[in-house]
Amino acid sequence: MAKKNIINFRWFPFVLAVATLISSNQSASAQASASANSTATIVPAISITKTSDLQFGLLVAGPGGTVVVATNSTRTASGPAALTNASYPVSAAAFSVTGGASLVYTISLPTSTSLAGPSSATMTVNAFVSNPSGTGTMSAGGTSTVNVGATLTVGASQTAGAYSGTFTVTVNYQ
Repeated sequence: MAKKNIINFRWFPFVLAVATLISSNQSASAQASASANSTATIVPAISITKTSDLQFGLLVAGPGGTVVVATNSTRTASGPAALTNASYPVSAAAFSVTGGASLVYTISLPTSTSLAGPSSATMTVNAFVSNPSGTGTMSAGGTSTVNVGATLTVGASQTAGAYSGTFTVTVNYQ
């Protein structure tokens, strides 16, 4: 008589459970996952507004030379006579900077600019300086002040009259 292969079904659920457990342990050890948070903070755009102009004051034509207005609005002259007259004030330019609280920003100054006067006469303004110099930091309220001074070159026998020009100061978050 031939032997019959009889499958014992009562062990089948146990064998199936062990096979599933082994299979799931193998796939779990081959892969791992973790999560991370994503964040972003938006700050206000930086802006700059002029609050006062750079003013070299009243000067007498003559041998020529230079007039320096410092960031604290003091003036020194080498060559032309610098006169004191309340109608012709002397002051550094001032700018109000606003933006994000306590953020650092860079200050870019022009290399030079020209002042135009009567009969196409000009004078050069250069050697711009600022306080703070190079970089500034916003206050906890998101404000700052930048004062700008420069050097005016006056020509020998400079044409008398009123001279004016513009210059640009740029600020950027660092």
